[in-house]
Amino acid sequence: MKQLLNISLKNSFYVLLINLLTILFYCPAIVQAESLEQFAGAHTRVVWVQEQGNGADTYGFGENFKLMGYDSRDGKKERPLLKQTENFYKPIITPDGKKVVVSSRSRHEIYLVDFKKGKRKSLGKGVAVDVWQDPANGKVWVYALAGDGPENKYFTTHPLVRFPIKKPKKREQVWSKTHLSWSNFDMSRDGKFAGGLFPWPDAGILLFEQNTWKKYGKGCWTSLSPDNSAILWVFDGLHRNLNFVNPFTAKFWTTNINSAPGIGGFEVYHPRWSNHVRFMTMTGPYVEGEGGNKINGGGQKVEVYVGRFSPNLKSIEGWFQVTHNDRADFYPDVWIENGAQSNVSSGKPQPLPVVANGEDADWPGDLGKLVFLWQDLMAENKLGDSSLLGFSQFTVTPKTRAYFNRFLEMDFNQSGFVASIPGEKIAATIQKKNGIGIEFLYTPLVTGAHAEGPVFRLQTEKNTDFLSVFQQEKSLEVTLFKNNTEIGKIMVPDVLHPNRPEHLFIDLQDKQLKLYVNGRLIKDIVLNASPFTSMQNLSLLLGHPEENTFGLNGSISHVAMYATAFNASEITRKAHKVTGEIEARKEIKPIQLKGELIETSTIPAPDSLGAYRRALVVNRFRISDILQGNYSEKEILVAQWAVLDRTVLPETKDYKVGTRLELKVEKFDQHPELEGERLMMDMFDPDLELYYQVRF
Repeated sequence: MKQLLNISLKNSFYVLLINLLTILFYCPAIVQAESLEQFAGAHTRVVWVQEQGNGADTYGFGENFKLMGYDSRDGKKERPLLKQTENFYKPIITPDGKKVVVSSRSRHEIYLVDFKKGKRKSLGKGVAVDVWQDPANGKVWVYALAGDGPENKYFTTHPLVRFPIKKPKKREQVWSKTHLSWSNFDMSRDGKFAGGLFPWPDAGILLFEQNTWKKYGKGCWTSLSPDNSAILWVFDGLHRNLNFVNPFTAKFWTTNINSAPGIGGFEVYHPRWSNHVRFMTMTGPYVEGEGGNKINGGGQKVEVYVGRFSPNLKSIEGWFQVTHNDRADFYPDVWIENGAQSNVSSGKPQPLPVVANGEDADWPGDLGKLVFLWQDLMAENKLGDSSLLGFSQFTVTPKTRAYFNRFLEMDFNQSGFVASIPGEKIAATIQKKNGIGIEFLYTPLVTGAHAEGPVFRLQTEKNTDFLSVFQQEKSLEVTLFKNNTEIGKIMVPDVLHPNRPEHLFIDLQDKQLKLYVNGRLIKDIVLNASPFTSMQNLSLLLGHPEENTFGLNGSISHVAMYATAFNASEITRKAHKVTGEIEARKEIKPIQLKGELIETSTIPAPDSLGAYRRALVVNRFRISDILQGNYSEKEILVAQWAVLDRTVLPETKDYKVGTRLELKVEKFDQHPELEGERLMMDMFDPDLELYYQVRF
């Protein structure tokens, strides 16, 4: 692969394609070793829990699990460590590799299991989250969440306690200032730090000596380097990348982990660092269910993988698939015999710097560098008096069929939005700085044939693009123009997938154009001339808002434009802030039904709406068949769009009594974007909950 990248045919499309795919998917010479021990270079053990049913219990709540193990030396490969099938959760291998600490999440009981003999004894109440050996005296401690209080799959109010593994009744409280999450909680080797969620989705590092914690981002499944480097990763909400931070150097980077052989680019889960700094583990692929986030679907194709980091932790240089079965395998942990001697670097220990609140934790950061900001429908989307533009309030106007979705994003719906911006002032500022940074989160709804159209455009005058981002099925194109002539283009093939968000950052400084995807630099090119010299005015179009045209089905949010340069680490950090919030998006289970329209509300004339530009009508359906989901009533009230952009929609011709339709609906109150929209309802039924029709 490296030889291919050195080929001198720079203008060859095929060489460019290979370069882009190599950079995008991080697949340098991934070859499966003959054995796990050959792969890891030492005696290795892996433990995990295996769901014995349909594999949907991703979070380990049920009673249908076996405790499984794999020893690189016993020749048995994957096998049950215990005969029992019950609730086993989050197994952890002890520092000597001989035993496993595993919990019952349902009974809040901690057990110690001998890896070879399978003998089990109780260590008392709680749920274990880590096992740590004090380097000063060799004593082994179990850290656990134990006590009383409410809990759910994301966090618990139980305080963090610890006890010697040989004296489980001798307990001491460690942390109770914040709630903690169930997923990874990792101690540093010297016991001064711990990485975790305080609680989900706020990720950070606990400083035991200062009795405080510092926030370093949002996401899930944190893991702390097993040495004393305090390097923390936060699993992104896309379930594809590890977002790293080195708190001593304030460096941020992203490492992709869903490109392992057998994963196929799908989501992965349960990532965890082993006791060796160069090795981690995870489960995948997650292919069941709908939408971009398939974690809740689990599935019997989910296997355990071990990955080997490059020395700088910025890529995975090899993978080993531990399990090969028709059961779902969750919550793996890996022990390597020489792991306790491994280190990321040989630098001297130093105090962990205090991270300031505000800019470090929240998107977009320093507002003084911005010339445009639109986070979502409910955000303030404004700049203060001290910004480059002075006080500015930004809005976006949906055109034709566009509206907002339940994540408060702009939903193109084959149309688009026009942003309200001070175009001349922005152009003058960008021209003075001789540079611009553009950031947004884009989620395509479809990526198949005929899925093509503009996502983002800056125009210097009507129908004259300065910069465009264009979707062509699964590919993205970023094109620069000067005086209506193309002067540079970056094309990224196969980067888009249905319902999967992608964070994009376009960095244009003087004559250099760079494109980052999810915090990783994908491609940069050098232009023959600066594109800013003739810039006089700017307008911003999102999607394809022009009338009588058809654009993309997709959504966009977290749109920002900066009149300043950023280094790669800063851009990666911005991506971490945005993608880390995706995990917090609430899942909604839709209902798909067939029904007959039996009562309608009057469709309003656009001129009767006053200041409103959009309106929904509520119609009553008699249900003939439930195709998906659960609904017990015989009738249902459904809010359906009737007017968008002050135009009556053509589909309203079907809003007549006797019409039979197939609908996909979700509860109306689960769609905050509908708050304040004009709703026409000519019927009243207090016994029926209102639903909202969504697209298939």
